[in-house]
Amino acid sequence: MIKEYQDLQHLDNEEIDPHQRGKDSQLQKELRALGETFSNFTKSTESEVQALSSHGSTVGRKMSNLESQVLKQQQAMSEDHSNLMLHVRNFVSDLRSLSCQIAVLQGNGTEKPCCPVNWVEREGSCYWFSRSGSSWHEAQEYCKLENAHLVVVTSLEEQNFIKHHTGSINTWMGLTDEHGPWKWVDGTDYESGFKKWMPEQPDNWYGHGLGGGEDCAHFTANGDWNDDVCLRPYRWVCEMALNKGS
Repeated sequence: MIKEYQDLQHLDNEEIDPHQRGKDSQLQKELRALGETFSNFTKSTESEVQALSSHGSTVGRKMSNLESQVLKQQQAMSEDHSNLMLHVRNFVSDLRSLSCQIAVLQGNGTEKPCCPVNWVEREGSCYWFSRSGSSWHEAQEYCKLENAHLVVVTSLEEQNFIKHHTGSINTWMGLTDEHGPWKWVDGTDYESGFKKWMPEQPDNWYGHGLGGGEDCAHFTANGDWNDDVCLRPYRWVCEMALNKGS
């Protein structure tokens, strides 16, 4: 029993050995200092990572905005180029018509018929493309004043020709079912003729809130046909036979 007490006392003396306690205290200080250093390093690293992430997001947004601006400029330039080429083609057509009419007026023996100035010649017909909008009936009356009628489409080639000149603008054609079945204004047979309606059109929709159905046909943005309210202010195309333009 006495021996066990002495052993315990010896162990206790070892545990409170000042020299050993000094070593432990120094080790704890070093561990604390190392822990603080690691903590500071972690915070600093996290801060730098966040800063880099934020900077990366800013650069990404700037790159995205720049790409969007470049794309818009390319689209604008493409549209400008298309418009310029259309003006050039129209100018050449007008110049050809003017030269033809001058030759007729000079009486140099030519009997070649000519399209009026500002009209486009194609396959024995003359076409005029409006640059403003009117109702279907107003457009048809305008064409009549020019000894013409709203365009009558008889082939895919003619369809593509008109689409080329009208672009993606809603444009009236000379087709209506206002007084019964669909009819072309010049009497061309509708049932056996060329057609290019949009899917599920014509539908004579009454839900537009303008009163009545849809009795007049027009070219849509992609060129396909749709029926719509005749009061809509769309652009239009007049057509006349070439020999009427002289």
